[in-house]
Amino acid sequence: METLLQQRKTLKAKKPTFMRQDAHKKVKLKNNWRRPKGSDSKMRVSRHGYRRSVRIGWGSPSEVKGLASSGLRPVMVENVSQLSSLDPKKDCVVLVSSVGTKKRIMVIEAALKKGLTFMNIKDPAKCVDDLKKAFQDKKQKSDSKRKERTEKKEKVKKEAEKAKKKEEEKASVKKDASDEKDAPLTEEEKKLEEKKEKDKVLIQRQ
Repeated sequence: METLLQQRKTLKAKKPTFMRQDAHKKVKLKNNWRRPKGSDSKMRVSRHGYRRSVRIGWGSPSEVKGLASSGLRPVMVENVSQLSSLDPKKDCVVLVSSVGTKKRIMVIEAALKKGLTFMNIKDPAKCVDDLKKAFQDKKQKSDSKRKERTEKKEKVKKEAEKAKKKEEEKASVKKDASDEKDAPLTEEEKKLEEKKEKDKVLIQRQ
């Protein structure tokens, strides 16, 4: 197996990059391979000094085709149940990028217990610690925001109640004043009112 992997590595180091004809000249053409079909194409007839065309002989040995550089078969995983069928001696894990934080932590911890290696995570143990810390920080932040919102609501509620109480007090004062105004006058008050009226009349005559 190691000999075949080394053979594949040597072969891939020598393998040329097969590009589409004129992809290096024209921006509209992508680098992905397309067979040249033009009647005057020098690349089609493999003329010296032109880019190489795809030929048989650059492929990996069939026994190691599709395997990782470690010789393990990469398997895409997105939940814990998919780990049960994997063998640590034959398979390695490729954790799907769309997996959320909680499930990601669960999958990594389960894989580490089983002795599986990851292709797309350098240090799984450190990754778990970082994810847990980030998750905890996020939770604390959301809790503090929720607390702030609750306090703000309580403050607004108290202010509204205070304003309502003030309005009620004003209304009660006005009502008391109007009641006093509408109340029947005493004898002394009547005499004072009559005197005021007489004084007004005398002033007007003068």
